[in-house]
Amino acid sequence: MDRIYSIEERVVLIVEEFFQDLPSKEPFPSLLSEYRFRLKSKLVELINQFPTDTQARNASFDSALEGILKSLEQAINKANFENKEELKRLIRALEETNEVLKEFLFTDHIRDKSLLSKTSGRIGEWVENLRMEFKRRFGGFINFIKSIFGK
Repeated sequence: MDRIYSIEERVVLIVEEFFQDLPSKEPFPSLLSEYRFRLKSKLVELINQFPTDTQARNASFDSALEGILKSLEQAINKANFENKEELKRLIRALEETNEVLKEFLFTDHIRDKSLLSKTSGRIGEWVENLRMEFKRRFGGFINFIKSIFGK
């Protein structure tokens, strides 16, 4: 018998499924757009699950955020930083996830936005660190010359 997942668990599953095997996801831009839509719609469904009980809504949303953060951290730890395309896709997917979460900072649906802003800030830090790692590994003048003349 299949397990029935809560909405919070389904949000985390969306994130885990998308970040699994990023290099093989083709066409990546359309899959990224679909991921963004699915994540946002599931988070909206999570919020609308408790139309009057703001405490339950905040607790449920915070639970989903913690799961998202844990999934993203695992995805970063599993990523192959030697693969240029995978690193680019990881950065782009993290940016999209962060953009979806930032949209909820400007709505009145969530009262306590402390965990939301911390999560968004943490993802932003990861993106910045991954960009620096990308530039360190694949940027620079010498790597540019190598890419022109072949390795």
